[in-house]
Amino acid sequence: MGSTVHESLEYLYRFLKKYPDQRILLIQILEKYENIWNENWSNDVKIVKEGMKKEDYFLQGKKILSEYYQEHQPFSHEETLSIEERIDINIEGFRLMGFVDRLALSQNGVLKIYDYKTSGKLPDPENLKNDRQLSLYQIGIRKKYPQYAENEIEIVYHYLAFNKEFKFQKNNEEIEAVKKNVIDLIQTIEFSSWTNDFPARVGTLCRWCEFSSLCPYFKSNVVE
Repeated sequence: MGSTVHESLEYLYRFLKKYPDQRILLIQILEKYENIWNENWSNDVKIVKEGMKKEDYFLQGKKILSEYYQEHQPFSHEETLSIEERIDINIEGFRLMGFVDRLALSQNGVLKIYDYKTSGKLPDPENLKNDRQLSLYQIGIRKKYPQYAENEIEIVYHYLAFNKEFKFQKNNEEIEAVKKNVIDLIQTIEFSSWTNDFPARVGTLCRWCEFSSLCPYFKSNVVE
């Protein structure tokens, strides 16, 4: 459901970029959603949440898109600069890559980096504030769009199921802290590789891990 909603939003904003003088109807977006869903649905998809069926997720996606459309149409309050854009980040020789869901320019000149979430649970705002993802995207955006070097940047986590946005602005000091944190993490991983020391982190997702056949914790039935 999450990926189908993302593709439907991508369709919406690509349409608006290509046909800025045309109005897009909600029925067009919902039809696109249904087509993507039907093209990609497979009986191999496993629904693990108790009490949920395929139809529940399908209708939940339609509800999310309908509410998003009603809230934001006619989509004229900001200019979409790019959708699903690849961003390359270089931090002291370490190269990272990501994809920005949507980059927009508000009417007051603020660059807005959007990340759309379809999670059924809201995060702790403090944990989200310390999340690295969009801070790293901000680094890449600054380099890729030098014409906006002086513009403020706002990072926006949009939790679609709740129609709730969490907005943050990171100053230079905070961005430098993110860079240091990433370098420390990479070096920790490299050291673990050199010493062949990758301790398992047991959690609720272990039973779906693609590397369970290699994990001594899984093999020894520590994970049930």
